[in-house]
Amino acid sequence: MSILKKLILYWLPVLIWLGLIFYLSSYHKLQAFPGGWRDFISRKFAHFTEYAILCLLFFPGFSFMTGFAKPRLLLLSFLLTVLYALTDEFHQTFVSGRSGKIFDVGVDSLGAFFGLLFCWKIILYLPEEIKKRLNI
Repeated sequence: MSILKKLILYWLPVLIWLGLIFYLSSYHKLQAFPGGWRDFISRKFAHFTEYAILCLLFFPGFSFMTGFAKPRLLLLSFLLTVLYALTDEFHQTFVSGRSGKIFDVGVDSLGAFFGLLFCWKIILYLPEEIKKRLNI
């Protein structure tokens, strides 16, 4: 497979996901339920999930690009996910009706950590042929 195809395969999903997070953060107010604890829980679950997925998407891209050992790849994926969470909360300070919250960065980081653990466990059980194709 050519380098260009690999770049597209590994990094296009990351870029699309980053763009989706940015797009959703640009809305004045997103509500799943009309206020109350259900809305709070659903929004925090969305934060958690979107950053768990982002961490999972970063891992194969860094694996392809760097050749680092798996623990370093996982750490790099986690750290970049947390960095994006920080920049996303900063971005929300410029959106009318939104505010950047350090609590949300914590929820995002917890999601990224869950994504990291999930990725680490999945890698252990993947057949060698798939690991080779994914370059991990």
